[in-house]
Amino acid sequence: MSHVVLYASMSVDGFATGPDDDLSVLHGWAFGDSTMAMHPQVTAEFFAAGAVIFGARTLRAGDEAWGDESIFPMPVFVPTHERREAVVRNGALFTFVDSAEEALERAVAVAGGRDVYIMGSPHVARQLIAIDAVDVFELAITGVLLGGGVRLFDQLPHLPLALDATRVLESKRITHVRYDVLR
Repeated sequence: MSHVVLYASMSVDGFATGPDDDLSVLHGWAFGDSTMAMHPQVTAEFFAAGAVIFGARTLRAGDEAWGDESIFPMPVFVPTHERREAVVRNGALFTFVDSAEEALERAVAVAGGRDVYIMGSPHVARQLIAIDAVDVFELAITGVLLGGGVRLFDQLPHLPLALDATRVLESKRITHVRYDVLR
């Protein structure tokens, strides 16, 4: 059965970005920091997804890290207020939509029964958490205190939200914690 998975990196103090939307500390593995590494199991699960959703800020921030590499073997849906035509970049189809809800609807439709991943994007993640659309939280907790930036779980309605820890995986400077949402 497919799930909607929030796949997000965060600092120990709960930030999904550093000040000024800086992702280099949390995503050092993507910016060439060899002292960090994502766990291979988590990476394999991500690449098995049927579709990905992330916000326009994540797309802009990723441009530097991704360069010309083919990163996404699945369709990517980007909620944005800017009217844009779909584009193929680095081998992936990026489709721009009007809302997080539309992104989810379209992602589920093309995923073919595979999981849909919400990648980072705290604003998009919070919108989909608010409508009870997230089934699994896959958190990559980086061993750093940022002290500022954008918090992943700020201003959520309908709290508390009960979660069940289903696994913990360690890799270089990242602890991956997976939670199922209890309904």
